[in-house]
Amino acid sequence: MRRLRTVAASVFALSISLTACSSDSADKDGGSDEQPDKLTLALIPNEKVNDLVTTAKPLTDYLSDELGVEVEGVVTKDYQAAVEAIGSGQADIAIASAAQLASAEDMYGAHAVLQDERFGAANYAGQFVTNNPDKYCEDKPVKATYNANDTEYLYCNGTATAKENKGQGPKGLEALKKIEKDTPVAMLGATSPAGYQLPVMALENQGLSVDDLKKVPVTSNDASIMAVYNDDAEVGFSFWDARSTIDAKEAPDLADKLVVFGLTEMYPNGGVVISDDVPEDMRDEITNLMDGFSEVDPETMSKIFDITDWVPIQPDAIEKARKVNERFSQ
Repeated sequence: MRRLRTVAASVFALSISLTACSSDSADKDGGSDEQPDKLTLALIPNEKVNDLVTTAKPLTDYLSDELGVEVEGVVTKDYQAAVEAIGSGQADIAIASAAQLASAEDMYGAHAVLQDERFGAANYAGQFVTNNPDKYCEDKPVKATYNANDTEYLYCNGTATAKENKGQGPKGLEALKKIEKDTPVAMLGATSPAGYQLPVMALENQGLSVDDLKKVPVTSNDASIMAVYNDDAEVGFSFWDARSTIDAKEAPDLADKLVVFGLTEMYPNGGVVISDDVPEDMRDEITNLMDGFSEVDPETMSKIFDITDWVPIQPDAIEKARKVNERFSQ
């Protein structure tokens, strides 16, 4: 496997110091055969959780107990920082988006092993949400139940019906042409698939450029929703349906104020990647343990990771993410 170890540690911006598990033999091509005495799991910030390391402790404790090796959780700045931590030997396992799973494989010889699953779905659409449905909806918004929390949200332009709400794109993208120059739009960083990449590609297909918009930068999908809710932006990019991540106490009329008016092409869910420095037999054990975690602690899976299961990775999912990566590496 290729080994690239030249990325500066400052790029990672980890919220706490990372402890590398690699030994001298771990720098050799092909990984190490030595069993590490400690593993580091890189986590991504979650706006709903003040202390992600603590709330993810059921997972790290479970892995520690089953592996017989201490597993420490750390919070990185974003998905890309988690990948760079894998590449530098400062993390052994990372939970990342599909784009970063592909990057970790291509750049650092890491192994994408598991994919997130939400209610049986291993892929998702990016969505366009607005607080101005009169402008963007060609039809009357309808209420449809989102199965994650049984809340009824508003949808238009065929993104859902009262009888079907599966978040299958692409739909409603003609309405993107109504986004005028300098419209304030909430969007995540350029490495976020649903919060940036998929919406940008959808805009380009409609002859629009993201550079013509007034960018309202946010750090998470739920923050994008809240920017539109608080009228800081007229349109927001996020995954379908990120409105479900908002506490009703924080935005009591959210379901009546915001409308999804467009869905992008489908994109694979993220998942779990393991460093090549971790011995193969231990990688297999970690994979099997995390694959079964939904049966051990479904509440943590849902509330902390916002998924219902981890399932074996599909090669075509990584390949699709790889193609999107190529578009944004230009």
